[in-house]
Amino acid sequence: MHAARRLAVPLAAALVLAAAVASVAVAASNPETDKSLGPSATQGHFLGYPSPTYQWHGCKKEDTQWWPTSLVSGNPTTSPSTHRYVTFTVNTKAYPMVSWKAKAGYRICGVEVAAQLTSPQVRGSDLLAEASYTSGPTQGTTALNGRETIKVRIPTKGIDQAGFEEFEGKTFTMFAFQAVTVFVKKG
Repeated sequence: MHAARRLAVPLAAALVLAAAVASVAVAASNPETDKSLGPSATQGHFLGYPSPTYQWHGCKKEDTQWWPTSLVSGNPTTSPSTHRYVTFTVNTKAYPMVSWKAKAGYRICGVEVAAQLTSPQVRGSDLLAEASYTSGPTQGTTALNGRETIKVRIPTKGIDQAGFEEFEGKTFTMFAFQAVTVFVKKG
């Protein structure tokens, strides 16, 4: 019995150590902070509901273009768009809906969109959420024909708020944008 107890303690310690190493590996591969990722990496990564991202692919300089009217209320958007590092073009009656180009001296790290998401698995209900979008190193656009192909998987417990359980563990398609945020760096 004493030998089994001595074995159990190192085994438990090894399991705790393995869990700690796994959590460090997950933290190290976080696309929000991973500077090695380019602007086309991790498209469709669920970034929250609704929670603006502090940084994307390790970059913290950002500009945001808000859609002219709220997708939820239809009223004019009062959130200010910024154009310090990026020039945006918005098309309200043509495609692409939004395009962006980094200003001279800047490169794009990644793009985050606040998009309306829909899924046939969640009938009669859409979700406005943040997700990563793809881009080139100096410019990008939403879908040229208006048909978005980027899929967003919301993990189980990804929202973790009462009343949103039906959205978790499902895959969604983007079909409208509230805002596009482009993260950049010098270079």
